[in-house]
Amino acid sequence: MNNFVRAVVLCCCVVFAVAQLPGFGGCPSAVPQATLNITRYLGDWYEIYRFPAFFERGQKCVTAHYRLKDNGHIHVLNSGYKNGEYISAIGDVYRPDENEQGKLLVRFGEGTPYGDYWVMDTDYENYTLIFSCGAVLGPVAHVESAWILSRWPQLDQETVDRLFGILKNAGVNTDVFYKVDQSNCPGMTTPTSQ
Repeated sequence: MNNFVRAVVLCCCVVFAVAQLPGFGGCPSAVPQATLNITRYLGDWYEIYRFPAFFERGQKCVTAHYRLKDNGHIHVLNSGYKNGEYISAIGDVYRPDENEQGKLLVRFGEGTPYGDYWVMDTDYENYTLIFSCGAVLGPVAHVESAWILSRWPQLDQETVDRLFGILKNAGVNTDVFYKVDQSNCPGMTTPTSQ
């Protein structure tokens, strides 16, 4: 095996080891919603479902807070608890093309590359469905991520099933979704519902 092939195989192994959902070939045919009102999207969201992600492994009570920055980008604060310890990550989100409003880009950390943050569906007041897929080595492989967020710590099953259906229709495997534990969260005295 020559050095180039070894490097490609090693790269794939590393990406697949840390990625949310690796797959061979191109990304699924997911299409984000055509319009997105950023102002209405801002605020607090609870993570209800997510694809497995090494950076969120073992976390519960996960939330995301979005606020507009002076430069038009969005400041995002993701936080959660792991073994009782508070964990947070700060990111930057922006829309690169006004003609494709649902296609946002996000990164966590200066100097790191931006990745897709596609808003597949949201009603702004109850839920949002986010999908991301990035190519690895061109058309050889890809990695997928997906999240369902809600304005409350719970989301009705009918909405969850409909959002799963959107991804399934695009060729995304929703069997890997993980339900996030939003119970007994610090600072939450009583369960909140819609």
